[in-house]
Amino acid sequence: MKSTRALASLALAIAGLLLAQAALAAPYVILKDGVTRREGTRIRADKDGTIILTTAQGNIPFPRGQYAKAVMDEPPEFKPAAAAVAAGKIDDKVISTLEKIVSDCRYLNWDVEAQKLLAEALLKKGDAAGADAAYKKLYTFDPELQKNTDISWAHRRAMLAAKQYATLQKSLDAVAAAGPRTEAARAQNMRGDISLAQNRLEEAAMDYLRTAILFADVKDAEILGEATFKAAQVLEQLRDSRAKEMYRKCAEEYRSSSYAAKARNKI
Repeated sequence: MKSTRALASLALAIAGLLLAQAALAAPYVILKDGVTRREGTRIRADKDGTIILTTAQGNIPFPRGQYAKAVMDEPPEFKPAAAAVAAGKIDDKVISTLEKIVSDCRYLNWDVEAQKLLAEALLKKGDAAGADAAYKKLYTFDPELQKNTDISWAHRRAMLAAKQYATLQKSLDAVAAAGPRTEAARAQNMRGDISLAQNRLEEAAMDYLRTAILFADVKDAEILGEATFKAAQVLEQLRDSRAKEMYRKCAEEYRSSSYAAKARNKI
């Protein structure tokens, strides 16, 4: 009897959990005020961006400009694609899957999420020009994403790999002029990356050394570890005896950075 009751209780608990999950997964629209939420049982988007939400009262249209966000259920193929990108296992099927999600889910939130992954996947795959274009397309979906630090720096890495040096330099100048010290230090490091990519070794060394010296106050081990390690690498190429000193500085002063272990191997 006890086991029967236990099984019944478990079944009820599972049913309750499934109902709760279903409620959370219900498609919805956030109105223009950014707070009011309308839920439904189905949702779709017209080509002009009008959202059609099916509710108990019927189909309710939300033209573009009258809603802040519209969200459908997560496409079942999204998680496997995301796992493949995270693992670096990116092939044509992953790319086409993400492109299809972007197309099928336009205006329904998952277009933005899939486009983020698509840009990351293309960069990891070595298609820098494709990644650059994907980030630009992402901003047309949601211009506010240009203010997202992780996305903007990933896009700059794509521009660097795509040899978009002039455009990238303008972006870095803007960051250095308006951003906080931490962001300015990251920009200074990437200036060094531009110089290095163009085989201007002396300029690259100076760029990295400027970060290591002039931005020491930011106290960010990763940024300063990158600056000192890359400065050491370039100085080593220039056969400059200060390279060992910079490797040691990276290993000892920025031991929590991802560059410290590499530096230790050079001492």
